[in-house]
Amino acid sequence: MIRVRFHFLLAVVGASWVTVLYRPNAVTIVLAVIFSLSVLTLRDFRRICLLFLLALILIGYSLIGYRSLSMEEGQIAQQKNVELLVFPDQLQVSEHGFVRGQGQDERGQRFLLAYQAKNQEDVDRFTSISFPTKMSGLVKQVPILGATNDYQFDFHQFWKTQRVTQQTTFQSVTLARAHAQNPLQAFFFFSHRLHATAGRWANQLPNPLGDYAGALLLGMKGTMLYENNPKIAELGLIHLFALSGLHVSFLAKQFRQLTRRLRITREVADGLLAVLLVMFYFFTGSLAVLFRALVAGELRIVNRNFSCQWYPVTIWSWSLLASLVFYPQILLTLGGQLSFALTLAIILTARYNYWLRGFFLSAVSFPIILAQQFAWNIWQTMANILVVPLFSAIVLPATLIGYFGAWLSVVKESTNVVINLFDRFVYWFGQLPGYVVIGAFSWPVLLFLFILPWLFFRVKWQLKSFLTLCWCALFILNYAWIHWPKEGEWTTFDIVQGDAAVLIEPKHRSVMMIDTGGKVTFGSHPVYQTANRIETRPRVLEQKKLKEQEGLAQSVIIPYLHARGIAHIDTISLSHQDQDHIGDTRVLLENFRVDRVVMPAGMAELPAYQRKIKPYLKNTKVVEATDRTKLTNCPLTIRYPFDSGLAGNDDSLAWTGRIGGTEIYTAGDLDRSGEQKILDKYPFLAPKIVKFGHHGSRTATDPNVFDVWQPRIGIVSAGRDSRYGHPHQEVLDVANHERMIVYSTQVQGMLRYVYQKNQGHFEVSRHDITKSKGTN
Repeated sequence: MIRVRFHFLLAVVGASWVTVLYRPNAVTIVLAVIFSLSVLTLRDFRRICLLFLLALILIGYSLIGYRSLSMEEGQIAQQKNVELLVFPDQLQVSEHGFVRGQGQDERGQRFLLAYQAKNQEDVDRFTSISFPTKMSGLVKQVPILGATNDYQFDFHQFWKTQRVTQQTTFQSVTLARAHAQNPLQAFFFFSHRLHATAGRWANQLPNPLGDYAGALLLGMKGTMLYENNPKIAELGLIHLFALSGLHVSFLAKQFRQLTRRLRITREVADGLLAVLLVMFYFFTGSLAVLFRALVAGELRIVNRNFSCQWYPVTIWSWSLLASLVFYPQILLTLGGQLSFALTLAIILTARYNYWLRGFFLSAVSFPIILAQQFAWNIWQTMANILVVPLFSAIVLPATLIGYFGAWLSVVKESTNVVINLFDRFVYWFGQLPGYVVIGAFSWPVLLFLFILPWLFFRVKWQLKSFLTLCWCALFILNYAWIHWPKEGEWTTFDIVQGDAAVLIEPKHRSVMMIDTGGKVTFGSHPVYQTANRIETRPRVLEQKKLKEQEGLAQSVIIPYLHARGIAHIDTISLSHQDQDHIGDTRVLLENFRVDRVVMPAGMAELPAYQRKIKPYLKNTKVVEATDRTKLTNCPLTIRYPFDSGLAGNDDSLAWTGRIGGTEIYTAGDLDRSGEQKILDKYPFLAPKIVKFGHHGSRTATDPNVFDVWQPRIGIVSAGRDSRYGHPHQEVLDVANHERMIVYSTQVQGMLRYVYQKNQGHFEVSRHDITKSKGTN
């Protein structure tokens, strides 16, 4: 067993060192130290030296790729002519003519690319691409922007794991067919063509069969499977049968059974399988998370035919090492973490009964998923126990039969019925009450929660109860710490053009959203004919329509509130009827329990309210307010409007209140006239923290009013490269005259005023490419 331990420690030490190289932080460094110290358990000086030597060779090899990636990451924004090699399976064309994908230049540097088609003929140029193509033209190249809000998904870090750091937007495009320069390139060209052809075949299938075939068999990134049924991801099913390569094992098993029935010898069958595994890997688009399954499958074939006597842990270890060679950042992705963690857990629990294995897999995946989603569905363990065998026995075979036998309409329709029943069952199961918002645990806690279950294999039965008690105690204490915090906060989200802020009182006494943001569109986008699959399911069509109208609440506001342990909002304040202030109210009403919605008097009669808010209220109370309205359990006071109106800019709700010993003021898009009226009626007001009205427009921020108030800090909520020019220079001049400190979401991203009792301070995160962070 010493050899097994040597291979395992080599894999985890090498992986931890490479991970530190690409993303040095507290978590990766601590793990690297732990795994490095665990090498001492070998108790053989020569083996220890050999292990560290091999790990150093791996880190030296990885350093070459790291330096190249760092140079690409350091490129600045520029405008230039480029020529990119684009593969047909890496292009997506939307019905509105948005072309997106990936390409690489002659040096091999990868880019995200975007282009807005001008007309139907332009769309047809891209939808007809079936060969590797060279795209050339004038582009604007900029670094991929990272997360500008805490707990927001970081696209910069994600694409960096795919070796992509820059994005290009084509202003004009010339297309020309690319020709292979050597046999190896010709092979890659062929594999991408084959993958694109297979994807077009999947697009011709009815839904949900087409989505399942595209996502599970082909690894198509453009599939809408998880968007159309988000419960698949919420219940953790995507992680078990898509990311762990379970379907690769299933296909290999079916192939071996077929060859036995055909009386093909084991040696010949394994030789064919070794070739087919490689072909399937390229057929599915060379997904990084499937490379582990490919390597493990090949090693098992070698083990069977050459009597190598490799243990499953040894095969797992070498599959990890091989993955690090070709995909050094594999463990920095959620898919890679879950794939290797779950497969190791399956190996170590081979002697467990089915139920115990299911619970152990959930315990292993829990901290990994919690670090990303901040919530947990209590039905997840049960779903995996019930659904995985159902998936292996029915769904995957039906998907295979439906995909390859779709030329027979009866096969296509019958298998689609089977897949649809499974899809509906998952959606119904995910609708059951049981989605628990937990919050963002600190990294040491997540690390302990992840490590403790693995210790079960090294301790006696008497200690297992103690470890379980430690796990539960650690969870409960941190859950309480998140849900009853000592500090409060007033946080302004960076949601591009729009307004959205949350006021959270200490110990979560109340939670108040002030506007919700929303997607702002300028003019209508034409609809073009594409090769995309036509959706017919009413539920999915409705979801798609609503999704197109969403702003950033789903990706910015909800993750942040969940990270803070918030599942209940006491008050949603809607300052006025503009889309960029109320557009995402529906998203919050559907994802949180909301006690009341407060809006300016008169707004309930307007079409914006009737269409965007009223249908989603459920049990939420609606309050049409003026400055005479008194609200219970609300930390702020309404100062405007004085009377019922049309909920325009001049009727915006204005709030003031004292938090952290400081008076604050926020008033949506209220203009100078409204500010003057507030001053006239409430001359005693003297807010020291002010959110500039109308995103810093010259229509607000009256210099006379500010001369009386004399605020110390101003907040600008506006989009980068604002087409309106926000904030206007006149507003900045007023701020300079008053010697104010100005914070802007354009520059600092999300802004937080954190307070406790009568003390408060601002925390601003400068989320640029360098990821610097400062606190004032």
